[in-house]
Amino acid sequence: MNAVTGRADLLARGQVALRAGDMAGARACFAAMLGFWPDDPDALHGLACIALALGRADRAISLAGRARFVAPPDHPRLGSYHEVLARALLACGHHAAARAAIRTACLHSPDDGAIMLACAEIMERTGDLAAAVVAHAQAVAVGGVPARVAQARFWWRRGRGEAALAQMRHVAASAPHDSVVIHELVGMLLAHDHREEAETVLRRLLAHDGCDGQALATLGALLFAAGRLRPAAAMLRAALRHDRAPETANNLGLTLMALGEMAAAQAVLADACRAQRGDARIALNHATALFESGQHAQARAACEALLARHPAPDPATLSRARFNLGVARLAEGDLAQGWALWESRLGFTPQPPATQRLPRWQGQALPSGRRLLVTMGQGLGDAVHFLRYVLLAARRVPVVLEVPPALRRLATTLGQAAGERAPHLIEIITPDKNDYQGVACQCDLFSLPALLGVRAVAPFRPYLGQAAWQPREHAAPLRIGLCFAGNAAYRFDARRSIAAGALAPLAQVEGVTFIALRPDHNPAQDPAFMRHELAGDADLLETSRLIATLDLVISVDTLAAHLAGAMGCPVWLLSRFGGDWRWSAAFDAAQAGGICPPVCMPGHAVPAPASQWYGGLRVLRQPVLQPPERAWQPVIAALVTALRGWARQRGRSDGDGFEFG
Repeated sequence: MNAVTGRADLLARGQVALRAGDMAGARACFAAMLGFWPDDPDALHGLACIALALGRADRAISLAGRARFVAPPDHPRLGSYHEVLARALLACGHHAAARAAIRTACLHSPDDGAIMLACAEIMERTGDLAAAVVAHAQAVAVGGVPARVAQARFWWRRGRGEAALAQMRHVAASAPHDSVVIHELVGMLLAHDHREEAETVLRRLLAHDGCDGQALATLGALLFAAGRLRPAAAMLRAALRHDRAPETANNLGLTLMALGEMAAAQAVLADACRAQRGDARIALNHATALFESGQHAQARAACEALLARHPAPDPATLSRARFNLGVARLAEGDLAQGWALWESRLGFTPQPPATQRLPRWQGQALPSGRRLLVTMGQGLGDAVHFLRYVLLAARRVPVVLEVPPALRRLATTLGQAAGERAPHLIEIITPDKNDYQGVACQCDLFSLPALLGVRAVAPFRPYLGQAAWQPREHAAPLRIGLCFAGNAAYRFDARRSIAAGALAPLAQVEGVTFIALRPDHNPAQDPAFMRHELAGDADLLETSRLIATLDLVISVDTLAAHLAGAMGCPVWLLSRFGGDWRWSAAFDAAQAGGICPPVCMPGHAVPAPASQWYGGLRVLRQPVLQPPERAWQPVIAALVTALRGWARQRGRSDGDGFEFG
């Protein structure tokens, strides 16, 4: 091998090692070159690149400067020598010198796209944005796909999102199988909420390469966010077969929770916790899965362990962990600690404008003529449950209660059902009417128990409706309100709601008329035996008037159960296994009362327990943890048996001649 061939071989091997990140191998090749040719500019350039990569910018300046000095003026790689010199000067903070060096590099190599991109980067980092724009345009003219991607990124950083998107769409059209380009385009699309286009782009990539774990994971997360849970689970499972990323496992666990497949969700999240022990978000989701599976003590312990971590998780995760611990404490009946920890929700939930303009109430008396603004930020069912505490607050201070329009007319009946008049005025407003006149401070509706020092569930008195519910005398058939589904937009609604088909046995109960308690009527999804008497635009006051005509309400854990309960109407609440903290055994009443007809679950000789929260509510809990399609079967069977017995008894006592089955 002659000297020229030997030099070329060492240079080629050194450059390959450098591109692969093998600094030791690259240094050996370039050092060997200098042993034979002490002033070889390519070897000096290679060593300068190594020094820069290892953080020795000062050394890189010396080596690159020497390479530039010894190279002949027409050396084909002279532009590259100036480029590494420019980068090293920039790293040392010599901005003007770096700009001069990179301009020289561009003069020597005007057709080198990589050098033009380096120029654009250096100009941007040193604040010469006009020069960066020109350099990007020159790079695109000679550099192809990498230059277009870099230009799109530049526009994105500069706030020109639509221009960046247009560029990335163009690049993706010319390189439809370039996964790096496609994933970057998808990220931009999702940042602009172009979800359908992002899905289309991902599916096109997967049609070419079905083993792209990142594409599978991103598409699965996208489907989960859209509520398409089963396709999401399938996609995320496929992603895990190609890439065991903890984030993908976390998303699969959340998806399985939303589907109600709690055992599988726990297993997936437990694996993700083991794989990513430092990820507090995954640990928090695992704790949630434990709680939803009825393992309340284990969930509490998991939250306590999360809060004891050092270093502490980020503030948002800490707030959520405290909130979850509060929920677990409440489920155990510990209202004092539960309410205090529950306040952590204020750290991660959106707050109304009033929180920016008014101080928070701390339970104190107010100056004469000044009032407390009470806002609400959770669902309507929660609001109805907590409205009882507005009456308690109004014993201390005048209250302005801000509610959504659907609740406004019903809220004006607060206290009427029991003839209760608070010492101070309660004014009802909607957000569009709020001018803060005479208001001294504010608080959230759900903060009232903590601020008022509530330590136990007070004896129940009906607190909503124009009058307390009264049983109908000698009336047949039984009129029973039915609500079998919550809000489908709620991500974890699957375990709470019941499929309409599962209710078919109720149609066989004679002497009963089932009345829908939701104003929306969907013939394709509602049971055919259910009558609709509410207008499509009915508000909650009109719903309460309908409830006043009923003998009983049967409802899953949603608004209808709270509204009927607050009116004093008998309620059979159908609660998922584990269930909401309100329906835990800690709040079972010692005495069931006489207004709610008994119902026994299969295998239980005693009636389902009454609740402390509402005088006429009984809790029918799923007996074991099962997937939603099987979990409600024993509950429906118990309903059918109880309703038949009640209808038969009612028919005999009324003497109306009906023979009930």
